[in-house]
Amino acid sequence: MGDNRSFSAGHFVMSLDGTPALLKKFGGGAIKAEVVELNGGPNNTAFKSISTIKFESFTIEVGMSMGKPLYEWIKASLDKAWISKNGYIAAADFKYKAKAYRHFRDAHIEEITVPALDAGNKEAAYFTIKFNPEEITYADGDDADIKGDMNFKQKKWLCSNFKFTLSGLEDSCKRVNKIDSFTVKQSVTEDACGEFRIPTKHPAKLVIPNLKITFSAADVKPWQAWFDDFVIKGNNGQEAEKNGTIEFLDPATKETLGTVQLSQVGIFALNSEDLEANKEGVARYVAELYVEAMQFDLKYV
Repeated sequence: MGDNRSFSAGHFVMSLDGTPALLKKFGGGAIKAEVVELNGGPNNTAFKSISTIKFESFTIEVGMSMGKPLYEWIKASLDKAWISKNGYIAAADFKYKAKAYRHFRDAHIEEITVPALDAGNKEAAYFTIKFNPEEITYADGDDADIKGDMNFKQKKWLCSNFKFTLSGLEDSCKRVNKIDSFTVKQSVTEDACGEFRIPTKHPAKLVIPNLKITFSAADVKPWQAWFDDFVIKGNNGQEAEKNGTIEFLDPATKETLGTVQLSQVGIFALNSEDLEANKEGVARYVAELYVEAMQFDLKYV
């Protein structure tokens, strides 16, 4: 594969089930062998040998037009209906001609990261997704056209365009100005077999992250009332938990491009944002919430 293994390219494309998706970034996916030290060499000296082959996780950044196969893979992971997939990452030139391939087999989704949503950040937003494959192989490029049926009409999604709601706190959520980045994690375990140098991999525990929400101090009273009842008074059973949504909006903030459904949300921390003396700024509060389940619903994939 020569110099193409560096994956220096004009474009990166992931192909799943024959459907290509344009990537903003690709990284990782190295192949490494475990080196072990053994006794029994000449004059009973130790010597080193190659043992199990390791295939490292790889990460992509992708926008809303990720394609149905990847979207459905994400939904299956969040539903704990775990599946593995085969596919490849192609490095292409600016004319979308394939210059190198990195094929992966029996990969599991390991992490799904939603970027920080901030009303002051006008940059484009991308999901970061981490995969843990059982095997990776390199291949030279063949100058094939890899555009296929790629969705180039992606609705533009900006970090600044979002809406957050919680049941019972709808009015108090209207001035949420920031949601910190959060990551859903799926642990993957290895099952080494003596007959094979490549261990099999299996999904294990799914971890739903907490959320950190920043909002105007003008809306703090209802949040404070919920915190006092939920934490201080201890009325924190399932009936006191809330449901909510994070909506990704188009640049005009008129259309919902996608939604993260939040189930059984509880509050466990509430504090004012750090302030600096003699400096003008909007007073804000930060709430930290736990979430028991998340579901993604994207309209433009």
